[in-house]
Amino acid sequence: MRKIGASLAIAALAAVLCSPTPGAAFGVRFGPFYVHFPFYFHRHWHRHYVKHQPADQAASRNDEPTAHPEPAPGPTSALLYPALALPAVYDEVFWPPATIPWPFTYAAIFQTAFARADQAQLANACQQPDRAAAIVDRIKSETNPTNAELPLLQRLGGALTQASGYLAKACPNDIPPSPVARLQLMEWQIEKLAQALDIVRQPLQDFEQALDDKQRARFAGRAGAERARTMSAACAVAPTAVDWSIERISLSVQPTDSQRDAIASLKQAFGSAASELDENCPWSLPASPLARLEATEARLDATWRAVVTIQVALEDFQGGLSDEQKARFDQMDFAAAQ
Repeated sequence: MRKIGASLAIAALAAVLCSPTPGAAFGVRFGPFYVHFPFYFHRHWHRHYVKHQPADQAASRNDEPTAHPEPAPGPTSALLYPALALPAVYDEVFWPPATIPWPFTYAAIFQTAFARADQAQLANACQQPDRAAAIVDRIKSETNPTNAELPLLQRLGGALTQASGYLAKACPNDIPPSPVARLQLMEWQIEKLAQALDIVRQPLQDFEQALDDKQRARFAGRAGAERARTMSAACAVAPTAVDWSIERISLSVQPTDSQRDAIASLKQAFGSAASELDENCPWSLPASPLARLEATEARLDATWRAVVTIQVALEDFQGGLSDEQKARFDQMDFAAAQ
């Protein structure tokens, strides 16, 4: 069964990687991700392949739009608890901060896959407040909606609350100890976050289109010059990051001479994942909240593909290890190695 599952995963990954990028696709929506048809296929394959179907969490949003620290990688990462990403995502959409709090970086993927779990921390990660009312109040004060526009704003607020509730059902009951199984859970959770944002998209579009030019300009806001200067640095995955992840795995499993080719293949896959993240990072900031939401969805799409690349490569690599090597592989802690 493992070989069949891995074959299906590789076939699905090939279809995804050969698909057009979000910017070049047709602009239609199937399921959780914005644009391109291959995700219709990926969705059905993914739910068959993933063995962990989580349940129970709530989302959050800070009252004041400020630069959020990146959610801590590891077992309480937003990669496993997507509601933890909502404050940063909503600031990115409505009030872009000067710094970029994107929680799904290359390093975070590995630190989350290879980390120790603290059950007390896991319980706290599921208890996040819904801040939709605060978002609506601020939008109302900035745009001063007319009586005709108020119901559309209320609908947007309802969608924000619904998105939080949707992610509450995605709170995992436990975190699998195996790095490969944890990466499978990440794939599922990234889908859940994309689907939650999709709930918000149409109400946001309807409200934004109902505004006049002056209201729309106030709603769009302005990103500071500091944001533009920090964008390129935040988007780049340094080649040393790939070398670092390969080095950690090599030091742990201590590959034999016959496994050197497998290590080389692993490095190539990690490089592809890093490139996927780089190529789909927003180098410029879209002008409107709707466009920023779509850019975030496209970036989640790329993150999902990068996680799939890493997961498939690690599962194939682990299959060629001895029992002793597998035990050392499962015991790695990338966060502690940072």
